[in-house]
Amino acid sequence: MIGLKRMDYEFLTGFTPRMVDVVEREAEFWERFNYNLLRERTRLHVLCYVYAGKGLLELDGERHLLVSGSLFQIRPNRHMRITTQPDSPVCFFSFHFQYCLTNWEGINMKITEGVEELPFPIVQYVQEQPALTAAFRKAFQLWRDKNSGYVWLVKLEFLNTLQLMNQLSTMQQEDSSTLAAIQKAIQYMKSAYQEPLTRDMLAEHVSLSHGYFSVSFKKHTGISPIQYLTQIRMDSAKHLLKSSMLPIKKIAEESGFPDSFYFSRLFVKETGMSPRDYRNS
Repeated sequence: MIGLKRMDYEFLTGFTPRMVDVVEREAEFWERFNYNLLRERTRLHVLCYVYAGKGLLELDGERHLLVSGSLFQIRPNRHMRITTQPDSPVCFFSFHFQYCLTNWEGINMKITEGVEELPFPIVQYVQEQPALTAAFRKAFQLWRDKNSGYVWLVKLEFLNTLQLMNQLSTMQQEDSSTLAAIQKAIQYMKSAYQEPLTRDMLAEHVSLSHGYFSVSFKKHTGISPIQYLTQIRMDSAKHLLKSSMLPIKKIAEESGFPDSFYFSRLFVKETGMSPRDYRNS
């Protein structure tokens, strides 16, 4: 797997895109082009995410395999060909754009035309990422619907996509021992959720500093360690509510909530109903 390069934040700060189009290349598109798309000379920057199928990308004679979960980009002035097959046509969303880089020196702004690729590999496999798929699909829908302010909204989705890519880069570049530590912490939560665990106890269990553990855990799961632990406890409570006739107070204790009133408040906040109503639903 080709790893992501982490995007320089100086680049991001000065990056100013102009959105030209957002398109989807689906199976019907390839039927019209006989599964062969040729551009003698590309004119725009293109950033694409493959969500299905497989194909072959050729850029100035260099070949790159495209599969579901691939990100690829094309800069202007390249000879490009994409080929695919009827049994598994490559399907992707793509941003078409131009960009410049702005740099402020005091009150003076310097503008440089963007001619190079974005600071990521030409083709990279990131596996199927629901967040990336959602960002590309939302941008395509916004562009297709063309409601008020759609160009600005698509630009926001494009920038959000770059940030998601940057986060993936950070995650892939972390030491594998950190990833193992996060998994170890999750397994410990699953086995000891009834105990009065704290963030610091979890960090010490996997031999990481408290601050680094919290930051790394959220980066890999999207939520804090305590939020993850609460989810495990809530799942236990839901199971007991449906599978037993234990009193609410006892279910709270069995699920790691020593305070049944606090448990009930959290339960209502998450499900929109009380534990009793959930049991009877």
